Amino acid sequence: MPTIQSTSIFATAPDGAKSPDSITAGNNSIWVEYGDSAKSDGSGGSSTIVQYDLLGTVQNTYTLPGLADGLKVDPATGDVWALQNQDGNSTVTLIDPATGQVSAPLSYAAPYVYGADSTRGYDDVAFVGQKVFLSYTNPKNPGDAVVQQLTNGTAPFGSLQTTDVLRFGDTGTNLVTGELNQPLPVTDPDSLKSLPDGSLILTGENDKAFTIITNPGTTQQSASFVTLPAGSASPDDVIMPTTTSGTFYVSNQNGNDIVAAKVTDLNTNDLYASVGTSVEEVDPKTGTVTPIITGLNGSHGLLFVPDAQGAPDVAALLQSISQDLYQAFANLGSSTGQGGASSSGGAASNPSIPSAASVISLLSGDASNALALLLPTAKG
Repeated sequence: MPTIQSTSIFATAPDGAKSPDSITAGNNSIWVEYGDSAKSDGSGGSSTIVQYDLLGTVQNTYTLPGLADGLKVDPATGDVWALQNQDGNSTVTLIDPATGQVSAPLSYAAPYVYGADSTRGYDDVAFVGQKVFLSYTNPKNPGDAVVQQLTNGTAPFGSLQTTDVLRFGDTGTNLVTGELNQPLPVTDPDSLKSLPDGSLILTGENDKAFTIITNPGTTQQSASFVTLPAGSASPDDVIMPTTTSGTFYVSNQNGNDIVAAKVTDLNTNDLYASVGTSVEEVDPKTGTVTPIITGLNGSHGLLFVPDAQGAPDVAALLQSISQDLYQAFANLGSSTGQGGASSSGGAASNPSIPSAASVISLLSGDASNALALLLPTAKG
């Protein structure tokens, strides 16, 4: 059972921004999208993208036309992808954090439809290596795509070309019952995430379910799913943690802030999802749901940042160096006749007493090791 070590408000909305939703991390920053009541079909309004440092201080803000729903940092390029207008007239805007440059909105190639008849769109983006995948909203008929791969890759330009990966009407395995060839719960595609093994996980918001796509876009592709229990609220983001401890960042939409919760004892085989007013642990083998963060006011975007692995205990490190210093000077005192056994002329040197050169080497090594441990921590 996960243990909540602490909860706090990581950040609040800047003046004029409201309704935080998608949240992502990269470039030593945390990025949050505020919907600002923009229209999801691109017919009016704009969204605010805020770049926070790791302490929750605003670094930069960007205003994008329409409703920017999906927001992800591409680990291959460092660019921030903002998907706009998930219910029609969809576009993608790229932000370069190094320069602050914002691309012109990129449009999708035919057969995607723009204009008054545009009723479908792209909600979220996920990266698996150099491959880019998109969740495709509002399917109507069997065979309609619900997940596509962007064939332009991670540095797109011109018209955006796509190929189907998963369709409305496809079947897969029910992870709880073990039944094969079951219709996938993908009538309402929403959030799309990559899992640690390179699979994709798609949230079916109104389906109250999660679909896992293994080996996406290959001939070995397969699908499975888990459905939330009857009576559950609609889920939004979902992740599978890579470590047993870390920090969840939750877009607390109606509270207009971002909640940070430090957590330990996570199960790296379970799913963790923002559902209603909580973050819940979902066992994909049994379907069992356990609320772990409660009392939220509209749980939407969800980000997990793992604790640094192998980070040094600074107090223990300094204590170790202090003990080495103490012992080194004690040994030096012994070798000069001030701290114990003395050496007389012509006598063989005591092999238990280190030479001055070896003491210097010892201290130098400790200092070097200490710096080697501390510096990566300071950078990350």
